[in-house]
Amino acid sequence: MNTVTFLTEHSSDGFLPLAAHFKAMETFACSFREIEHIALENNITPLRYKRNQKTISVQEQCQLFNATVFILGCGGLGGFVSEFLTRIGVGNLILMDGDIFEEHNLNRQNFSSIKALGSSKSAVVKSALEAINPALHVTSIPSFFELDKHVSLLENADVVVDALDNPTMKTSLARYCKTHHKAFVHAAIAGYSAQFCTSRLIDDLYMQEGDGAEKTYGNPSFTVAFAAAIQSAEVVKLLLNKPHLEVPLRADLWDYEFNLL
Repeated sequence: MNTVTFLTEHSSDGFLPLAAHFKAMETFACSFREIEHIALENNITPLRYKRNQKTISVQEQCQLFNATVFILGCGGLGGFVSEFLTRIGVGNLILMDGDIFEEHNLNRQNFSSIKALGSSKSAVVKSALEAINPALHVTSIPSFFELDKHVSLLENADVVVDALDNPTMKTSLARYCKTHHKAFVHAAIAGYSAQFCTSRLIDDLYMQEGDGAEKTYGNPSFTVAFAAAIQSAEVVKLLLNKPHLEVPLRADLWDYEFNLL
């Protein structure tokens, strides 16, 4: 019996349960990731993705598995985006952050905890994501992003996610991606407000130099999660060649205002 036959016989209504997944790994001496790849390539959906269906087909699930997303920043936005993409089934994530978890992160950064304080954000997030979805391939880079130094990582990604907190670096990153026709998803938060845009320059969103507005208005946890959800949706749309945000969007969770700019 070959692997495809085994997976077909051990699936139910086209879904492969986790127990059968582990059994296939043992029977054929394959990794968790290899079994998921074989299943998706043969229109068998791991049961973990059942609630993705009706929204994402098995063919699109396979597209996500084969995609690579580069997330710059593993704190508030980056932590939530990485988890959302892991749970929906994006197969390859590159995480970059030279920072460590500190006490002031505990109010909003989903992988921060008392136990994680002092630890590398990118390393902690990598470990947590692999526990959520063992089929994921995660590259963790505990360094701060430098455009000239890390340009090859941008080239290898299908989508680049801006989860940085430095406006100057954000605008430079957007400019590089626009010039090199690289899909790019931006977000930023400040208090109850958030802004988003996809694959465009963002210089007009940062007309003043200096720290971002979050330094003045704070970072509530729910604003971070909301903004990361919008970013994650944009990433998935880009990976699946779906219509995406064409102009900047600003949202205010206090007054429930959503404005296209």
